[in-house]
Amino acid sequence: MLTNQRTFGIVLALISAVNFALANTLAGVAYNGGSDPITMLATRFILAAILLFFMLKSAGKPVLMKGRANLAGIALGLLTVIYTFALLSAINLLPVSIAILLFYLFPILTAFILAALGWGKLTPTMVISAIIAFLGLALALAVKFDELDKVGIIYGLISAIGFAIVCSISNRIMRGQDSLLGTFYICAVATLTMIIVSFAVREFNLPTTGAGWAGFLASHILYTAAIIGFFKSVSMVGAAATTFFSNLEPIVVVGAGYVLLGQLISFWQMVGVAIVVGAIIYASRSGSDDTVSEAAE
Repeated sequence: MLTNQRTFGIVLALISAVNFALANTLAGVAYNGGSDPITMLATRFILAAILLFFMLKSAGKPVLMKGRANLAGIALGLLTVIYTFALLSAINLLPVSIAILLFYLFPILTAFILAALGWGKLTPTMVISAIIAFLGLALALAVKFDELDKVGIIYGLISAIGFAIVCSISNRIMRGQDSLLGTFYICAVATLTMIIVSFAVREFNLPTTGAGWAGFLASHILYTAAIIGFFKSVSMVGAAATTFFSNLEPIVVVGAGYVLLGQLISFWQMVGVAIVVGAIIYASRSGSDDTVSEAAE
Protein backbone atom coordinates (compact mmCIF):
# COMPACT_ATOMS: atom_id res chain seq x y z
CA MET A 1 0.00 0.00 0.00
CA LEU A 2 2.70 2.46 1.03
CA THR A 3 4.83 1.46 -1.95
CA ASN A 4 1.93 2.15 -4.33
CA GLN A 5 1.31 5.49 -2.63
CA ARG A 6 4.97 6.45 -2.96
CA THR A 7 5.06 5.44 -6.63
CA PHE A 8 1.89 7.37 -7.45
CA GLY A 9 3.11 10.40 -5.49
CA ILE A 10 6.43 10.41 -7.35
CA VAL A 11 4.69 10.09 -10.73
CA LEU A 12 2.38 12.95 -9.75
CA ALA A 13 5.38 15.10 -8.76
CA LEU A 14 7.08 14.42 -12.11
CA ILE A 15 3.91 15.20 -14.09
CA SER A 16 3.49 18.42 -12.12
CA ALA A 17 7.08 19.39 -12.91
CA VAL A 18 6.40 18.93 -16.63
CA ASN A 19 3.20 20.99 -16.40
CA PHE A 20 4.99 23.77 -14.49
CA ALA A 21 7.71 23.85 -17.14
CA LEU A 22 5.27 24.01 -20.05
CA ALA A 23 3.17 26.63 -18.26
CA ASN A 24 6.21 28.88 -17.80
CA THR A 25 7.34 28.32 -21.40
CA LEU A 26 3.90 29.25 -22.75
CA ALA A 27 3.88 32.34 -20.54
CA GLY A 28 6.63 33.63 -22.81
CA VAL A 29 4.24 33.28 -25.77
CA ALA A 30 1.72 35.41 -23.85
CA TYR A 31 4.39 38.05 -23.20
CA ASN A 32 5.20 38.17 -26.91
CA GLY A 33 1.48 38.63 -27.55
CA GLY A 34 1.23 41.77 -25.44
CA SER A 35 0.83 40.54 -21.87
CA ASP A 36 3.34 40.99 -19.05
CA PRO A 37 4.56 39.12 -15.95
CA ILE A 38 2.43 41.06 -13.45
CA THR A 39 -0.75 40.38 -15.44
CA MET A 40 0.15 36.71 -15.75
CA LEU A 41 0.73 36.47 -12.01
CA ALA A 42 -2.46 38.38 -11.21
CA THR A 43 -4.54 35.88 -13.22
CA ARG A 44 -2.46 32.73 -12.77
CA PHE A 45 -4.27 31.40 -9.70
CA ILE A 46 -7.86 32.34 -10.67
CA LEU A 47 -8.72 29.19 -12.62
CA ALA A 48 -7.22 26.95 -9.94
CA ALA A 49 -9.12 28.76 -7.16
CA ILE A 50 -12.46 28.50 -9.00
CA LEU A 51 -11.94 24.86 -9.98
CA LEU A 52 -10.88 23.84 -6.48
CA PHE A 53 -13.85 25.67 -4.93
CA PHE A 54 -16.34 23.73 -7.05
CA MET A 55 -14.45 20.46 -6.54
CA LEU A 56 -14.71 20.90 -2.78
CA LYS A 57 -18.37 21.96 -2.87
CA SER A 58 -19.41 19.13 -5.21
CA ALA A 59 -17.74 16.62 -2.89
CA GLY A 60 -19.54 18.10 0.10
CA LYS A 61 -16.26 19.13 1.70
CA PRO A 62 -15.67 22.36 3.67
CA VAL A 63 -13.99 25.32 1.97
CA LEU A 64 -12.67 26.75 5.22
CA MET A 65 -9.96 25.40 7.50
CA LYS A 66 -10.21 25.43 11.25
CA GLY A 67 -7.94 26.86 13.93
CA ARG A 68 -4.28 27.40 13.18
CA ALA A 69 -4.57 25.68 9.81
CA ASN A 70 -6.76 28.58 8.67
CA LEU A 71 -4.05 31.14 9.45
CA ALA A 72 -1.38 28.87 8.00
CA GLY A 73 -3.32 28.62 4.73
CA ILE A 74 -3.56 32.40 4.47
CA ALA A 75 0.15 32.72 5.25
CA LEU A 76 0.99 30.23 2.49
CA GLY A 77 -0.95 32.30 -0.03
CA LEU A 78 0.91 35.47 0.96
CA LEU A 79 4.27 33.68 0.88
CA THR A 80 3.43 32.41 -2.60
CA VAL A 81 3.03 35.99 -3.78
CA ILE A 82 6.32 37.01 -2.14
CA TYR A 83 8.46 34.23 -3.60
CA THR A 84 6.84 34.66 -7.03
CA PHE A 85 7.64 38.37 -7.06
CA ALA A 86 11.17 37.65 -5.87
CA LEU A 87 11.67 35.13 -8.69
CA LEU A 88 10.30 37.60 -11.24
CA SER A 89 12.67 40.29 -9.96
CA ALA A 90 15.62 37.90 -10.08
CA ILE A 91 14.83 37.05 -13.70
CA ASN A 92 14.73 40.76 -14.54
CA LEU A 93 18.10 41.46 -12.91
CA LEU A 94 20.04 38.27 -13.67
CA PRO A 95 20.54 35.93 -16.61
CA VAL A 96 17.53 33.59 -16.62
CA SER A 97 19.75 30.54 -16.10
CA ILE A 98 21.27 32.03 -12.93
CA ALA A 99 17.86 33.04 -11.56
CA ILE A 100 16.46 29.55 -12.17
CA LEU A 101 19.52 27.89 -10.65
CA LEU A 102 19.23 29.99 -7.49
CA PHE A 103 15.51 29.22 -7.28
CA TYR A 104 16.25 25.51 -7.53
CA LEU A 105 18.06 25.60 -4.24
CA PHE A 106 14.57 25.09 -2.80
CA PRO A 107 14.61 21.24 -2.85
CA ILE A 108 17.74 21.19 -0.68
CA LEU A 109 16.45 24.00 1.54
CA THR A 110 13.11 22.22 2.00
CA ALA A 111 14.84 19.04 3.15
CA PHE A 112 16.94 20.96 5.68
CA ILE A 113 13.96 22.97 6.99
CA LEU A 114 11.91 19.81 7.50
CA ALA A 115 14.81 18.12 9.30
CA ALA A 116 15.54 21.19 11.46
CA LEU A 117 11.91 21.38 12.60
CA GLY A 118 11.70 17.64 13.18
CA TRP A 119 9.09 17.22 10.45
CA GLY A 120 11.12 14.91 8.22
CA LYS A 121 14.25 12.81 7.90
CA LEU A 122 17.40 14.06 6.19
CA THR A 123 18.70 10.84 4.64
CA PRO A 124 22.06 10.48 2.87
CA THR A 125 20.28 9.32 -0.29
CA MET A 126 18.18 12.47 -0.54
CA VAL A 127 21.06 14.85 0.30
CA ILE A 128 23.47 13.26 -2.18
CA SER A 129 20.81 13.09 -4.90
CA ALA A 130 19.81 16.73 -4.36
CA ILE A 131 23.41 17.99 -4.54
CA ILE A 132 24.14 15.94 -7.68
CA ALA A 133 20.92 17.15 -9.31
CA PHE A 134 21.78 20.79 -8.47
CA LEU A 135 25.22 20.45 -10.06
CA GLY A 136 23.60 18.82 -13.09
CA LEU A 137 21.22 21.75 -13.39
CA ALA A 138 24.17 24.15 -13.47
CA LEU A 139 25.46 22.31 -16.55
CA ALA A 140 22.05 21.83 -18.17
CA LEU A 141 21.20 25.53 -17.85
CA ALA A 142 24.61 26.51 -19.26
CA VAL A 143 25.20 28.81 -16.29
CA LYS A 144 27.98 31.37 -16.68
CA PHE A 145 29.07 33.24 -13.58
CA ASP A 146 30.11 36.64 -14.89
CA GLU A 147 29.51 39.92 -13.07
CA LEU A 148 26.18 39.42 -11.34
CA ASP A 149 23.76 41.91 -9.83
CA LYS A 150 23.92 41.51 -6.05
CA VAL A 151 20.30 42.59 -5.58
CA GLY A 152 19.27 40.03 -8.18
CA ILE A 153 21.13 37.31 -6.28
CA ILE A 154 19.32 38.32 -3.08
CA TYR A 155 15.98 38.14 -4.88
CA GLY A 156 16.89 34.70 -6.24
CA LEU A 157 17.74 33.44 -2.76
CA ILE A 158 14.53 34.93 -1.34
CA SER A 159 12.51 33.10 -4.00
CA ALA A 160 14.18 29.78 -3.10
CA ILE A 161 13.79 30.28 0.65
CA GLY A 162 10.20 31.47 0.24
CA PHE A 163 9.13 28.46 -1.79
CA ALA A 164 10.99 26.10 0.55
CA ILE A 165 9.01 27.55 3.47
CA VAL A 166 5.75 27.17 1.53
CA CYS A 167 6.55 23.53 0.78
CA SER A 168 7.58 22.82 4.38
CA ILE A 169 4.49 24.39 5.96
CA SER A 170 2.14 22.82 3.42
CA ASN A 171 3.80 19.49 4.18
CA ARG A 172 2.67 19.94 7.78
CA ILE A 173 -0.85 21.36 7.47
CA MET A 174 -1.94 19.13 4.59
CA ARG A 175 -1.54 16.00 6.71
CA GLY A 176 -4.62 16.87 8.73
CA GLN A 177 -6.47 18.53 5.85
CA ASP A 178 -7.60 17.66 2.34
CA SER A 179 -4.79 18.68 -0.04
CA LEU A 180 -7.42 20.31 -2.27
CA LEU A 181 -8.48 22.56 0.61
CA GLY A 182 -4.91 23.63 1.34
CA THR A 183 -4.25 24.32 -2.34
CA PHE A 184 -7.52 26.28 -2.58
CA TYR A 185 -6.38 28.55 0.25
CA ILE A 186 -3.05 29.21 -1.45
CA CYS A 187 -4.66 30.01 -4.80
CA ALA A 188 -7.50 32.12 -3.39
CA VAL A 189 -5.26 34.28 -1.19
CA ALA A 190 -2.64 34.63 -3.94
CA THR A 191 -5.33 35.68 -6.43
CA LEU A 192 -6.77 38.39 -4.19
CA THR A 193 -3.31 39.69 -3.29
CA MET A 194 -2.03 39.77 -6.88
CA ILE A 195 -5.16 41.53 -8.17
CA ILE A 196 -4.71 44.23 -5.52
CA VAL A 197 -1.02 44.58 -6.42
CA SER A 198 -1.72 44.81 -10.16
CA PHE A 199 -4.24 47.59 -9.63
CA ALA A 200 -1.92 49.38 -7.22
CA VAL A 201 0.90 49.49 -9.78
CA ARG A 202 -1.63 50.24 -12.55
CA GLU A 203 -0.23 47.56 -14.82
CA PHE A 204 -2.66 45.06 -16.32
CA ASN A 205 -2.07 44.07 -19.94
CA LEU A 206 -3.98 41.19 -21.50
CA PRO A 207 -2.71 39.67 -24.77
CA THR A 208 -3.55 41.48 -28.00
CA THR A 209 -2.90 38.64 -30.47
CA GLY A 210 -4.41 35.22 -31.08
CA ALA A 211 -1.13 33.47 -30.33
CA GLY A 212 -0.76 35.53 -27.18
CA TRP A 213 -4.21 34.49 -25.94
CA ALA A 214 -3.49 30.85 -26.78
CA GLY A 215 -0.29 30.96 -24.72
CA PHE A 216 -2.04 32.89 -21.94
CA LEU A 217 -4.91 30.41 -21.56
CA ALA A 218 -2.80 27.27 -22.08
CA SER A 219 -0.29 28.49 -19.50
CA HIS A 220 -3.02 28.96 -16.88
CA ILE A 221 -4.64 25.59 -17.61
CA LEU A 222 -1.32 23.76 -17.28
CA TYR A 223 -0.40 25.73 -14.15
CA THR A 224 -3.74 24.78 -12.58
CA ALA A 225 -3.05 21.09 -13.20
CA ALA A 226 0.52 21.53 -11.96
CA ILE A 227 -0.22 23.22 -8.64
CA ILE A 228 -3.06 20.82 -7.76
CA GLY A 229 -0.88 17.83 -8.59
CA PHE A 230 2.13 19.29 -6.76
CA PHE A 231 0.39 19.72 -3.41
CA LYS A 232 -1.42 16.39 -3.78
CA SER A 233 2.03 14.83 -4.15
CA VAL A 234 3.18 16.70 -1.03
CA SER A 235 0.29 15.18 0.92
CA MET A 236 1.20 11.69 -0.33
CA VAL A 237 5.01 11.45 -0.21
CA GLY A 238 6.03 14.58 1.69
CA ALA A 239 7.57 17.89 0.68
CA ALA A 240 11.16 16.64 0.57
CA ALA A 241 10.44 14.04 -2.10
CA THR A 242 8.04 16.22 -4.09
CA THR A 243 10.44 19.17 -4.27
CA PHE A 244 13.35 16.92 -5.20
CA PHE A 245 11.51 15.45 -8.19
CA SER A 246 10.65 19.00 -9.27
CA ASN A 247 14.26 19.13 -10.53
CA LEU A 248 12.81 17.71 -13.75
CA GLU A 249 11.15 21.06 -14.52
CA PRO A 250 14.23 22.99 -15.76
CA ILE A 251 15.22 19.97 -17.86
CA VAL A 252 11.84 20.11 -19.59
CA VAL A 253 12.35 23.84 -20.17
CA VAL A 254 15.68 23.12 -21.88
CA GLY A 255 14.03 20.47 -24.04
CA ALA A 256 11.08 22.72 -24.86
CA GLY A 257 13.48 25.47 -25.90
CA TYR A 258 15.15 23.05 -28.30
CA VAL A 259 11.90 21.69 -29.77
CA LEU A 260 9.73 24.80 -29.81
CA LEU A 261 12.23 27.64 -30.11
CA GLY A 262 15.06 26.02 -32.03
CA GLN A 263 17.59 26.72 -29.28
CA LEU A 264 20.80 24.72 -29.56
CA ILE A 265 21.87 22.35 -26.77
CA SER A 266 25.59 21.94 -26.12
CA PHE A 267 27.37 18.73 -25.19
CA TRP A 268 27.79 19.83 -21.57
CA GLN A 269 24.11 20.72 -21.35
CA MET A 270 23.28 17.17 -22.45
CA VAL A 271 25.68 15.89 -19.79
CA GLY A 272 23.86 18.02 -17.21
CA VAL A 273 20.50 16.67 -18.33
CA ALA A 274 21.81 13.11 -17.99
CA ILE A 275 23.12 13.85 -14.48
CA VAL A 276 19.78 15.26 -13.31
CA VAL A 277 17.80 12.39 -14.81
CA GLY A 278 20.24 9.92 -13.25
CA ALA A 279 19.86 11.55 -9.83
CA ILE A 280 16.07 11.41 -10.12
CA ILE A 281 16.13 7.73 -11.10
CA TYR A 282 18.58 6.95 -8.27
CA ALA A 283 16.37 8.62 -5.68
CA SER A 284 13.12 7.13 -6.99
CA ARG A 285 14.53 3.57 -7.10
CA SER A 286 16.19 3.75 -3.68
CA GLY A 287 14.80 1.55 -0.97
CA SER A 288 14.39 4.50 1.37
CA ASP A 289 10.90 4.88 2.79
CA ASP A 290 11.62 8.12 4.61
CA THR A 291 9.32 10.12 2.37
CA VAL A 292 6.48 7.74 3.01
CA SER A 293 6.83 7.81 6.77
CA GLU A 294 7.18 11.58 6.60
CA ALA A 295 3.92 11.92 4.73
CA ALA A 296 2.08 9.48 6.92
CA GLU A 297 3.06 10.79 10.34
